[in-house]
Amino acid sequence: MVNLRDFDLNLLVIFTNIMEQRSISKVANELGLSPSAVSHALARLRLMLNDQLFYRTAKGLEPTDRARELIVQVEDGLSYLSSAISAQQQFVPAESKRVFSMQVANYVSGFFLPSFSQRIREEAPNITIDILPFSISTESSEWDRVDAQIRLTPGRLKPKAVRSKRLMADDVVVLMRPDHPSASEPMTPELYARLPHVKLSQASTGTTVIDDALAGRGFERHSALIVSSWDAIPDILMKTDLIAIAPRRLLALDPRLKHFKSAPLPLEEVVFSFDLCWDQNSEKESGHKWLCETIIDVFNAEIKQIEP
Repeated sequence: MVNLRDFDLNLLVIFTNIMEQRSISKVANELGLSPSAVSHALARLRLMLNDQLFYRTAKGLEPTDRARELIVQVEDGLSYLSSAISAQQQFVPAESKRVFSMQVANYVSGFFLPSFSQRIREEAPNITIDILPFSISTESSEWDRVDAQIRLTPGRLKPKAVRSKRLMADDVVVLMRPDHPSASEPMTPELYARLPHVKLSQASTGTTVIDDALAGRGFERHSALIVSSWDAIPDILMKTDLIAIAPRRLLALDPRLKHFKSAPLPLEEVVFSFDLCWDQNSEKESGHKWLCETIIDVFNAEIKQIEP
């Protein structure tokens, strides 16, 4: 098998031209090369492919049976590469039918996705955005299946192959109903760990930062209820003695929260940092670049509307 690391793809371009022109001199003129350079390239191809490829006749160069077999595959391969490179360089949102996949932390999906969807419909009405849950597996690579993430990031080191941009950093507050039995008590790490919680699943947030911070202090909270969406949490808090956490900015976005008692989360190192993350291997591809720029633009516009 030919080692592609040692194979010059330009040889295949010369090969297809010889198949078309059946003349070394004509190919040299077409490609702006000397006839000796074309002959040298053909000699290399013959050696690497272990076939004569062409033989001379009174009418010019005639391909061997092996060359006739190869030309179909070579032209298909070069066409595929050309299309891939062209698509990378010429992504046109209004014409694309591409499918992008994303993971979005549930805390921000409620205010981000409606505006993001509106923007997508205006600029790229034929593309599809597939919103996926965060993986809770440590063995599979997230980047095998997603183009971008908007996730809670606790500040841990990320893999070298992952790029990120901070979209928002916010304080964390603890919420409970105003007549909660512990409403008058100071919120301490001990109290926070002791009270029963309703929390979002890891597949909705993409992080275990709260549990990790408690574990570092020797505490473990009781997660009485784990849900996949923030929407139900305010109503659950109002009817139970459960507590929950939220970004402080969310208090201004959800009118149901203005009636709750709130207190700063007593874990000083924990902030709600929302980062846009992507695989560095994709960042130069024009479609991916457009997606990330659109996410950043929409997110910043939404945040400006709720800045205190």
